[in-house]
Amino acid sequence: MRPIPFAGGACVLLLFGCGQPPAEPPPFQPIATTKELMHAVVDPAADVLWGSVGSIVTAEGTDDFFPRTEEEWIAVENACFVLMESGNLLMIGDRAQDSGEWMRLSRALVEAGQLALAAAQSRNADRIFMIGGDVYAACDGCHQRYWVEGADPDGIPPDGVAPSSP
Repeated sequence: MRPIPFAGGACVLLLFGCGQPPAEPPPFQPIATTKELMHAVVDPAADVLWGSVGSIVTAEGTDDFFPRTEEEWIAVENACFVLMESGNLLMIGDRAQDSGEWMRLSRALVEAGQLALAAAQSRNADRIFMIGGDVYAACDGCHQRYWVEGADPDGIPPDGVAPSSP
């Protein structure tokens, strides 16, 4: 008896065709607008990170500051988690302005937060100071592109059209 050539292919199709139906997306319901998320979540977390390490120069000399207690380091770590997850929140639902540059910049915030967390967990104040620049670059890149003067509280420009990707 000769094998039937299409039988093997039909079996493969039958096996893969009997898989589970695709899962429905989670019932995520964004509550805060992008601007509210920025003011209530992202800005305070970034301020904790940026304010955690630095130097103050006066006529009397230089005073370096950085987290010194376990509680202070944990506060910086927590701010890093907030920044990472905020980058994720910016990519969800109607907050995402486009699928190109917005996503890249949101991902940059996640990645900068990950680097800052690793620095905080290793108690490396100098590294946190340097990574603060990466967080700033991610934030400023987005602001330069998407924060339009005269925009309403949800970031929609006066003409009602969000800037598009090049």
